Amino acid sequence: MTYSELKQRKADNLQKTFLWLIIIDYLLLSFFLFQLSSLDLKTGTMISLLLVLYNGLLAIFCFHRANRTDDGYIIYPIISAILLAFICFLYFFFLVA
Repeated sequence: MTYSELKQRKADNLQKTFLWLIIIDYLLLSFFLFQLSSLDLKTGTMISLLLVLYNGLLAIFCFHRANRTDDGYIIYPIISAILLAFICFLYFFFLVA
């Protein structure tokens, strides 16, 4: 395949599903951020561990999925979501709990 054929190729259903998983990740992180002040330590720790697991799986899928040359744009939202999650976790464990 030439570069122009790769450029014109549409995203498949797996790619669209993966992009929706990224959007869901941001929604989960924003919900966690808005509920930080009302969470106790046990609930906040459980939610934090689940979000770490979700972000870890999403990062693994991202690096397996972004193997084509034009799929590099997928990596940046995942990395920014992981950094946002890290900041939320630090804020929760050191300032709220």
